[in-house]
Amino acid sequence: MAKRDYYEVLGVDKNASDDEIKKAFRKLAVKYHPDKNPGDKEAETKFKEANEAYEILRDKQKRQRFDQFGHAGVGGSSSGAGNPFQNGNFNFNGQSFQFDFGGGGAFDDILGSIFGFGPRGRRPARGQDLQTQITIDFEEAIFGTTKNVDIHDENIKLKVPAGIFDGQSIRIAGKGGEAPRGGQKGDLYVQVRVRAHKYFTREGDIILSEELITMADAALGCEIDVETIDGTVTMKVPAGTQPGTNFKLSGHGAPRLNSTERGPHIVTIYVEIPKNLSRKQKEILQQFRSTKKRFWE
Repeated sequence: MAKRDYYEVLGVDKNASDDEIKKAFRKLAVKYHPDKNPGDKEAETKFKEANEAYEILRDKQKRQRFDQFGHAGVGGSSSGAGNPFQNGNFNFNGQSFQFDFGGGGAFDDILGSIFGFGPRGRRPARGQDLQTQITIDFEEAIFGTTKNVDIHDENIKLKVPAGIFDGQSIRIAGKGGEAPRGGQKGDLYVQVRVRAHKYFTREGDIILSEELITMADAALGCEIDVETIDGTVTMKVPAGTQPGTNFKLSGHGAPRLNSTERGPHIVTIYVEIPKNLSRKQKEILQQFRSTKKRFWE
């Protein structure tokens, strides 16, 4: 099912203020909160939908990208693919995984109280679940990798699928502790941590970076070489580009789990204001300022 427009979800205008967005969300949260609607799946869906809309529209940069690019600008397609907050099962090259987000703490407690999530009960005569952690590079998280995991004197080759998120855990069934009296072995949970990248950050299936251009290039337009996870891409910056403008490079973002599609790479342009001008440069700028018409003229 296609995602609805976030403004439509909250019932506000696209020019709504931060306070109007907050009030609209609170109203919906009170109305559809699962504690007030136990067992009502429709209410639970509306509550989650409102929460997602609010998390995007409350953030100035994410709201700007949503206004410009829609759902593709905030880490997911209109079908919801690539949602970083979604756990579930995944099949990769014939190996079955189950993803869970690690971390625990207050966030898990909140989700548990709202949606009824709770710790998994242990089965009788079942081995203990084991946990370990690996750290991979940003590029490995994007393209996938294979890592060796040592657990109880055994080396396991772990296939890490392309598009995995920092903090996700991969469950490998039957690789945990031995069970008493020949019962079922426990599972192994491998939490994946992703090293920060020097230039890129990631939100869902979006990769984000920044580029600094000169004041003249912003005014006159230019072409710049942008580093992406796939290598260098030449991007056109049109004349009159304003600081903070976002440009989308489609297909250069992160893969969506269990999908062949990739999100975009979004480049934010910032303009360098020179500090030490020569006399000639100052004269040129003074001439420009004296001839520039005001917007009402």
